[in-house]
Amino acid sequence: MKSSLTSIEFDGEEDRRVARLISVLIYFSWGAYTFAAFFGFLFKDWILVAATIAGCILLIIPFIMVRRGKLQFGSFSTVLSVLFTLTFKATIGQGIRDLSIIALPIVIIFAGLTLDRLHFRISVATTILAISWLAIGENLGWFHTKPFEGVGATWVSLAMVSILFLIAAIAVDLLAQNTRKNLQQAQNEIAQRIQTEAELREKEVQYHNLADSGIVLIWTSGTDKLCNYFNLPWLKFTGRTLEQELGNGWTEGLHPDDYDHCLHTYITAFEKREKFDMEYRVRHVSGEYRWIQDLGTPTYNSNGEFVGYIGHCFDITERKQLEEQLRYQGSRDAMTGLYNRNFFEAELERFAQGRDFPVSVIMADIDGLKNTNDTRGHAAGDELLKRGANILSSGMRNGDIVARIGGDEFAVLLPRTDAEMVKTIVERIKNKIVDYNSGQTDLPLKISLGCATTELFDLMKALKLADQNMYADKIFHKVGRADKVKI
Repeated sequence: MKSSLTSIEFDGEEDRRVARLISVLIYFSWGAYTFAAFFGFLFKDWILVAATIAGCILLIIPFIMVRRGKLQFGSFSTVLSVLFTLTFKATIGQGIRDLSIIALPIVIIFAGLTLDRLHFRISVATTILAISWLAIGENLGWFHTKPFEGVGATWVSLAMVSILFLIAAIAVDLLAQNTRKNLQQAQNEIAQRIQTEAELREKEVQYHNLADSGIVLIWTSGTDKLCNYFNLPWLKFTGRTLEQELGNGWTEGLHPDDYDHCLHTYITAFEKREKFDMEYRVRHVSGEYRWIQDLGTPTYNSNGEFVGYIGHCFDITERKQLEEQLRYQGSRDAMTGLYNRNFFEAELERFAQGRDFPVSVIMADIDGLKNTNDTRGHAAGDELLKRGANILSSGMRNGDIVARIGGDEFAVLLPRTDAEMVKTIVERIKNKIVDYNSGQTDLPLKISLGCATTELFDLMKALKLADQNMYADKIFHKVGRADKVKI
């Protein structure tokens, strides 16, 4: 913004308008004061002349303030200065009272065009007080005004009335222009809003058409966390209607095991206005639950205001199945289907840090596997391993870890199992071996078994002891001793 005593530029159109109107009021006031001072000289009313000159000087301050961009202060001080000067001159001057009562409402028109509501109300109250002072003061004899007297007094009064009416006409015209401009601006804003709303509706239709033509499942929600839109691929995926899915209706299709996690992730991210990426299962139109990946993003309007979330979902069931298959293969022995050595060692470490004591360990070894491979081929040896694995796993409980840890070696972890219970389990396995061999003549099975129990944290010691007991059992099988090795 540039400012000087002669020119001024404002960034805003409204500021320029206010500056022009205040300048007009100041210029009109100076002109009227000059005219009044001239007739004061003519009729030798020196008090009127002095008051008029003082009024002109008072207007210099708001004139400078307006030029410096202090519009509200300049406007308010201009209005108060003119009101005070007119009231004072009407009180002491010759032939001014009636003209002042006409001039005061004209000033109020300018005040209404330039001041905010608070300062305008103060100006109106000041004007009412001034008119009351002039009317009541003269009626009660506090002062006595007098008309212009002398040669040409009638023409002077007529000229001043004409000037006032001219100023009043200009003020009313400015008021009318301002009103018309505000009406036109309001009409333009309404038309612009209607056009903007139409464009938004058109863009929304285009967006929905685009969203419905793809394969991505899309949803949106408002600031109340409730979903307000689902695209056609989503509805085809779930087999439900839009009305059924709106609000929190979509949660009816969530897998029970994923319900709490899904809502917690969504609500937590929503309250923080953060993106989220989560996976959960949703009931498919076929009735099965399928995995989807949901990418949620907060959305904002052109003013930067938060308006809700938009989510893009992808069917990742095949990927999850592949991951599960890879996890299974990574933890399982390919031949027997039991857990592998890596998984067993990880579980051994987990058990050592857990609260499942007492923990028992069973070590097992397939006797004669090398001889079977050498005499009957590796296919027979592999079949012997599979049958041994089936017998070991069939004798275990849920939660027991059965693993193949070597070529013909197996290990079992049994949480919360004391020494007596593990002996019972070992006997059950031996009975299963006997039952198997009673019905087999082509591929008999012999398994050496050893077990041990630890009450607290010393799993490696129990593992070593179970391995020693297993080798003792193997020796017993080789030498054919009748007495059993204590396990």
